[in-house]
Amino acid sequence: MIETLVQFYDELDVLYRGIEKDCYECRDPDCMGYIWLLKEEVERLYELSVPLVQVNNGPTFIHSFPIAANGQPDLSVRYPQCSQLCTDSRTCSIHEDRPWICRLYPLGLETEEDGTVVWALHQDCLHVRRLKERGLLSDFELRARNIINNLSPRLLEEIVKTYREVDVLSSFPNGENDYSCLQEVSHVEM
Repeated sequence: MIETLVQFYDELDVLYRGIEKDCYECRDPDCMGYIWLLKEEVERLYELSVPLVQVNNGPTFIHSFPIAANGQPDLSVRYPQCSQLCTDSRTCSIHEDRPWICRLYPLGLETEEDGTVVWALHQDCLHVRRLKERGLLSDFELRARNIINNLSPRLLEEIVKTYREVDVLSSFPNGENDYSCLQEVSHVEM
């Protein structure tokens, strides 16, 4: 059972071993969108002087948003470039301390039209496309499901609760994400 966020980080690092080359070569903007944090991550990143913004006393994001005329972050921008990404080298300045949502991609959470929250695999990701080309995608999906299904109820509840707070705020002006559904999120009491 994956009880802690650190254990989750470790499992994701094993799942994505070797993804770095694909990430370096990829130009898909999807992994550069909203970088939202779980409560446990906020203090650590604040101590590292990472700019953060909390929206409506709800979820906290790495602050990478343009500022609207009213002085507030403009959340309608679909792909704000993360303030921690060094554009020339395409490396992350907080890579060792990057939040779970960065570690998770190309996996993610999505809300289906009927409101069901699902674990999704983003199809635009270069790593996913290359796994598919090499015939390795089924094994990857199986390993990803195994990690997902081993999340403790407490950790899953925190993830889903925060996701729903973020989902209410986000809009995708250029359409929804291109993903395949790995599985429905198991029942979480809210």
